[in-house]
Amino acid sequence: MISAAGRKKLKVSSVFDLTDPQPVRLIKRMIRIALCVGLLLLSACQTSPRGTRGFYAPPPDRGQYIRPDYLSAVPTPGIPAADLCRSQLYQGLIGQPEGAIFIPGLPGAKRVLKPATTEDFDDGEDPFPLPPTYLEVRDYLPGQTLYAPSIRTPGSIVALGDLDMNRLTLELDEEGFVREVRCG
Repeated sequence: MISAAGRKKLKVSSVFDLTDPQPVRLIKRMIRIALCVGLLLLSACQTSPRGTRGFYAPPPDRGQYIRPDYLSAVPTPGIPAADLCRSQLYQGLIGQPEGAIFIPGLPGAKRVLKPATTEDFDDGEDPFPLPPTYLEVRDYLPGQTLYAPSIRTPGSIVALGDLDMNRLTLELDEEGFVREVRCG
């Protein structure tokens, strides 16, 4: 006769016996359970992980990095091709007095235009003074180290001569302050 402990051992060993119909049913049941769990997992993967509310969107201006304007890329301003004498580099001279500028130190050929007056004696005060019609023109050669320009006093701007686009021209006002910087 087989004792109770022997029967338990017998049942445990008979579970894995493939010739016995009982373990085959157990294996089929395990396969069905595995298929049901697999289908359940696959159906869970098909639904969105977001839930019903969709993606989380923080309130405006909160929770997001906003790039400051000063970090934004700005193209480097270039000198236009038409600016042969590099007059754009010297726009900071506008408003400066003539004595504060070392004109021979500027590169290339230079020309300084300043309104001039004649030494005529007037009979009295003119109630309608005209703008000065004479210009004092000082030309500086490239590389000129001496502060000795050639001075001419033409009667009008038309009589200035040829336009040299490689020459830097500083136009002064009546008081000697730079009014315009240009090529020509």
